[in-house]
Amino acid sequence: KPQIIPHLQKSLNFTAFDVKWVPCSARFVVLGQYSRGTGVMQVYEIDNGELKVTQETEKTHAFKCGTFGASSLNTRHFATGDFSGRLSLWDLDHTELPVYSVQAHDQIINCIDGAGGIGINCGAPEIATGSRDGN
Repeated sequence: KPQIIPHLQKSLNFTAFDVKWVPCSARFVVLGQYSRGTGVMQVYEIDNGELKVTQETEKTHAFKCGTFGASSLNTRHFATGDFSGRLSLWDLDHTELPVYSVQAHDQIINCIDGAGGIGINCGAPEIATGSRDGN
């Protein structure tokens, strides 16, 4: 019978909407929203059995979802969708500004996925999003 065994736990001061492991590392990204409505992206590292925040950024709009699916192992750019409909690509070591950003939808991006990067490593990197606006 399958079991879930928690190894590490951490209380957060925001609502988390998505969590993704950084490929080939002991790091993961948490996306969410502070109670004041702003977005938060935190990068955690597992170090000697403890969780440490290695990068944190707060943005105007809350983050809803993210993926590394269209990223190569060399760049590991992280694609995010936010509550304003913006699609952004981030270098997780420098989160002050996105590497690329576009207004992809008129409303919240509810889901995101990518291909052509880590998963299959062939073809051009492609990102698909789904939004409340129906597109």
